Amino acid sequence: MTAVLKINEELNGIELYFDNKPGNETLTHLKSNGFRYSGFKKCWWSKRTNESLSVANDITKNKITYIETKDHTKKEKKNDFNLWNATQWTPFDVNKEQDEKSIAKEIKKHLTKRFPHCKFSVTSSYNSMTSSITIQIKKAPYEKKSVYLSAVRVYCEALLNHYRNCYDAADPYTDYAGSYNFYGNVSIDWEYSQSEQTEGIKTDCDLYDLKSEEKANEEKLKKDADFKLYLEEEERRNKEHQKMQLEEAKKIEEITSSIEIKELDEEDKYFVMNSQFANLNKNCTLTEYKNEVEKGDYSNQDVKITKEVHFTSPEAFEYFGNMLMTNFEFLNGTGGSFTEDKRINSYLDYDMMDEFEKRTVKWFRKGVAVYFDGELKFIVDAQGHSYARYVGLVEGSEIKKTVEHQQTIKEDDLNDLITQANTIEDISTSIIAELDLLETWKNEGWKAYKKALKKEMLLANINLSKNIIQQIDIPELKQNLYKLLMEVEGIQEQFEQTFLKKGEKYTLCYISDLGSFNTQQFTFDSFESTKYAQYENAVKLVFKPQNKRKLYYTHFYSDLLIFKGWHELPENVLNNVKESKGFLTISSKYHSCDKQQFVEVLNYFKKQDIDPIINTYRIN
Repeated sequence: MTAVLKINEELNGIELYFDNKPGNETLTHLKSNGFRYSGFKKCWWSKRTNESLSVANDITKNKITYIETKDHTKKEKKNDFNLWNATQWTPFDVNKEQDEKSIAKEIKKHLTKRFPHCKFSVTSSYNSMTSSITIQIKKAPYEKKSVYLSAVRVYCEALLNHYRNCYDAADPYTDYAGSYNFYGNVSIDWEYSQSEQTEGIKTDCDLYDLKSEEKANEEKLKKDADFKLYLEEEERRNKEHQKMQLEEAKKIEEITSSIEIKELDEEDKYFVMNSQFANLNKNCTLTEYKNEVEKGDYSNQDVKITKEVHFTSPEAFEYFGNMLMTNFEFLNGTGGSFTEDKRINSYLDYDMMDEFEKRTVKWFRKGVAVYFDGELKFIVDAQGHSYARYVGLVEGSEIKKTVEHQQTIKEDDLNDLITQANTIEDISTSIIAELDLLETWKNEGWKAYKKALKKEMLLANINLSKNIIQQIDIPELKQNLYKLLMEVEGIQEQFEQTFLKKGEKYTLCYISDLGSFNTQQFTFDSFESTKYAQYENAVKLVFKPQNKRKLYYTHFYSDLLIFKGWHELPENVLNNVKESKGFLTISSKYHSCDKQQFVEVLNYFKKQDIDPIINTYRIN
């Protein structure tokens, strides 16, 4: 066994190192003289005294080795801080479920360790609605507006967002904001102070500038390389596009040189009944339309054929079936919709119909019949364009020369409506000329024009109706007569024109300021045209409610209905009423302030042959 003695000047101790485990006698001798074993240094040690040194010398036979003592006065802390590396963000695992106070503590610890030259303030707050964390940079060895301090701030923002957890994402279609575990921000304290910049910090800033420049150069090289690749790819695409255009031009030439076009005179036109038009339109190929029809996603429609296109080449027919979205001159201006219904002379007439009337209108398409080898293959409705906007398949379809259309208006009635429409056209022309309203009758002069027109129609015994307007041929006059028909007289004007009698019973229907629909029976006393709040056109109605003795008054300034007599409105007109197991459930059919409720009430009373004497909602 060999033992080595070392003197530790720094700790004022002695250390004994053995090449093998000492015997029990030696161990007992060491322990009894105050030696202890160090598992870290693998030696027996003791404070240096004369007694311990004598014991050690006796065991090692005076083989003494000295351990040099470090000079603490010259000890310098190694500065391995690198601002560039410290500001490069790399995600790491964090606990986002902990409370905001614990998160703030972790953030402060992380920033202090990562940026030892900077001083941070990380605070958290909590209330019943939200939690927040705020990071402030209070002190650093960088100027306030320097790129170095900005880089530290960006890192803080990335760290703060890394701890955020979204529980409920925001809705981009509404103003509904997302829900997070906390909200917060990063700022430079308004009392920010710059600490002293040592030579090491200055060198580190120079290194940051160098790294920043290197990164900028790398990004520029990458951007240039990406742009070069883009140009090469763009050139390749352009060549491919030019090649496709040449191929398409050849196919178009093949198509146009391999077809025979037949423009059909009116007596030669015919109908294809129950053609299958896919609900998904504007497809490029005929196969796509066939697939949609095979899935059952189509509707049967009747088409009036105005032109025929006959293909003589199978290749040209196949090309056309795969180029339906390509413009062809022979399709230009074809297609569209029409009806034989005498009530409709423009689409405005159809648009002004109610839903029930619209369902009684029979519409036809206009189309181009595509033939190959003498057989009808499909129909194109270009809707005025020069490509096959809509395509109808013809399997199982029936070809008819003519189609009968049953009119909803009798011939005599139609002639009478046309006569009244012609009279109104003459009256309108005369009024515009007499009042010199050629440029203003639709806007500034509308009030004067309307007053004169109503007077002349009354003298001509014409009661303006939708059926008469449908026979008007002048588009501008038709549009403005519909406006006149739908225009409701003001509430004051209607009250003044209606001779309400004191003591008479009436039924009032209106929507309250709270949005509920009210029906009230009352006995009329008087009314006064007046101004109410911001409403210039208002009426003060004085009345006695049903089962009341005293007079009450209410101001009205919007839509209302008044019927002569007292009438009850059944609960199920505006509500869903259900009875189940002895319980009655009543729920409104409409939302608050929904004016469709006026329509329901008008329709209900109309079935009872009861018309309103005042209607500021609309004219029946």
